[in-house]
Amino acid sequence: MAARRLLIVMLVLLGLSTLAAALVPQHGLQDDTTTGATTTRPTTTTPPEQPPGRSLSVEIFVGGKKVPVVASPLCEARKPKCEPLHVGDQLSLEILSKKESELEIPTFGLIGVASNNSPAFFQLLPREPGTIGVLFTESGKVAARVQVLSAKDARKKIQKPKPKSRARAG
Repeated sequence: MAARRLLIVMLVLLGLSTLAAALVPQHGLQDDTTTGATTTRPTTTTPPEQPPGRSLSVEIFVGGKKVPVVASPLCEARKPKCEPLHVGDQLSLEILSKKESELEIPTFGLIGVASNNSPAFFQLLPREPGTIGVLFTESGKVAARVQVLSAKDARKKIQKPKPKSRARAG
């Protein structure tokens, strides 16, 4: 009998506390001392437009007498309107080396090991025009260079087709 009374009292207290919690306004529970409504507008920032890029793939060989420079048009088929590497292009760089060596691209913080049979693979997405250096980590010497142009400069260097002769045959 006492257990039933205790159970009924507990249920009544639970109901009253639930009702009280529902009636108390939420801002009364916070430590804010300010009253009134404030509205904030979300700020939208638009990122600077990047030129549409291409996915290009280049294979180079380092460790010889000359330092390879990746700068010329890199399209698979040498088309007349093939642009050089420019900002926004994704470059898959495959580097083979005369002897096994560790290569580093400090601009991107990338390191890879290349040999004559096993190339080092690097994925680059340049966001600024300039020259990207590929270095041998042991000696710090330049292994290769990648020249990146702005999209505007790349369009200027498009190879224009040679004009056809206007001479008539026969």
